[in-house]
Amino acid sequence: MRSHLSRLLAALRPGSAPSRPAAAQTPLVPIVSGFQHWDHHWYLWLPGDPVYEAVEVMAAERGPNAIPLVWVFFTERDGPKRQIHFYNDAAIAALAGAQWRDIAFTMTGSDGEPRGVAVSFADFKERPVAIEAGFGSGARLVATGAGLTNQAGHSADRHLLVFFRENNAFARSWSVAIAGVDVAVPQPGQKRPTPFPPAYSHNIFVGRFPFGDQVASFDGARPGGERDGLRFAPAGAPGDYSAVLPDGTLVELVAAADAALRTYRHRDGPHALEIGFDPPLPSPARFAADFDSAFRISFDGFRDLLAGRIHATRRDGAIILDWRFEAPDWARTRPLRTSMFPGDGGARIEARPLRPGAGRAAVRAGEATI
Repeated sequence: MRSHLSRLLAALRPGSAPSRPAAAQTPLVPIVSGFQHWDHHWYLWLPGDPVYEAVEVMAAERGPNAIPLVWVFFTERDGPKRQIHFYNDAAIAALAGAQWRDIAFTMTGSDGEPRGVAVSFADFKERPVAIEAGFGSGARLVATGAGLTNQAGHSADRHLLVFFRENNAFARSWSVAIAGVDVAVPQPGQKRPTPFPPAYSHNIFVGRFPFGDQVASFDGARPGGERDGLRFAPAGAPGDYSAVLPDGTLVELVAAADAALRTYRHRDGPHALEIGFDPPLPSPARFAADFDSAFRISFDGFRDLLAGRIHATRRDGAIILDWRFEAPDWARTRPLRTSMFPGDGGARIEARPLRPGAGRAAVRAGEATI
């Protein structure tokens, strides 16, 4: 897998600045996303920890004789289940708003089978953390128990998460020692159930649709512009645009000649998160009336993992898209609203969770639904 850091450095190289396209040529930017692909993932419950319910370790291979990119994060047991993140790459940690740590990482096993792991570092309190998971000689990777995962409230106040694992296996041995105490097992007097044993997964896709505001422009600025904005430039066929993000990933808008958006795609190297629209979403310049479209979300060859419908309307100069999921069942409770505020050469995109029961009627009445 190509290095996140090498993609970042490539994205920051100066480039040419094509001329700004006319407004009628630019497609709708329907959503803002984050996307990463990982080769390995370990999940361990922490029934003995008073604050965190689980710890996860991700690793992305960066070539022969290179240390993988490693990401370790803990999830709170209560409240909004927020997370604390650690990376072994300072540049990636800074971009992610996470903490850099010198993480000792060892992986055992071979390609095509479950991989054991040993990780150690100091956490934000400078306490030593040591994580281990091992597998028996007969362990095999299976699709059962993998696939698309319910967000289950994890950082649900910050983003909509789409998390997919191709296959997995349960560990035979494990431990998570924090300051010398193994919190992967209950401590005396504790009774916190764990839904499944610690597990390893292979071929992992992490897509996020963050809540908040983002600015997109079509002014042809160099790839990898300001950290707080998407800078789209013409790419490929007429109507297509792409923007390189500061983390080196690439967002593509694939549109027809009249700028009607057929596909929104976010690439991490050879891997992609893709949203297809049927019928295509009309461009802001051609959007004249309420519009409905079906959408499907895929990762690489894993097609139509999520599906639903969008109702779009224009109000007070903004184009408002209400996303309602029809599959899988757990996503039905996570409707989303994105609002695009077109401007000179670009737009501001705002994403918020949509209150259950709100939608088309409330928009037409001009009510606040977020």
